[in-house]
Amino acid sequence: MIERLLLAAGILLALWAGWCLIACAQRRLARPRAADLEGPLTLLYFYTPTCGPCRLIQAPILEALMAEWEGMVKVRPVDVMTDPEAAARYRVWTVPTTMWVDASGTVRAVNNGVISAEALRRQWRQLQRGGSIREMAEPSHKDAKGLDLYPGGRDVEPERSRPDE
Repeated sequence: MIERLLLAAGILLALWAGWCLIACAQRRLARPRAADLEGPLTLLYFYTPTCGPCRLIQAPILEALMAEWEGMVKVRPVDVMTDPEAAARYRVWTVPTTMWVDASGTVRAVNNGVISAEALRRQWRQLQRGGSIREMAEPSHKDAKGLDLYPGGRDVEPERSRPDE
């Protein structure tokens, strides 16, 4: 009987130690690398080459913003197929995902799914003023040309912002 209790206690102890090791590794991976950060605010854009909305909707929006923000904001594309460690480090589960990261490495906002140019401009202005993304108005679901990204009233929320706290 005592042998069984000791065996059960040993198994539980081993499981707890394994969980601690995994949690420690995840915390280490979650730290941004200096190479990811450029300037006071960096917009990380996570995509895959096979993602239709990434290529057809989000990429043209970000290309226009890169030209508009030249010298002010660095937009850094991250292909999650060739750099899966970056996706793990920032806990990216869907593409396209855009993420605002400040110079200290703090993730200030995460947008899962397609986000409009105007919503990104609003977020950038809000972050420049030192405000929180929560203070912003509801996002629109329009592309760079003002066309509805989700016609027909589908119950889809492509743009979700949440500060990483």
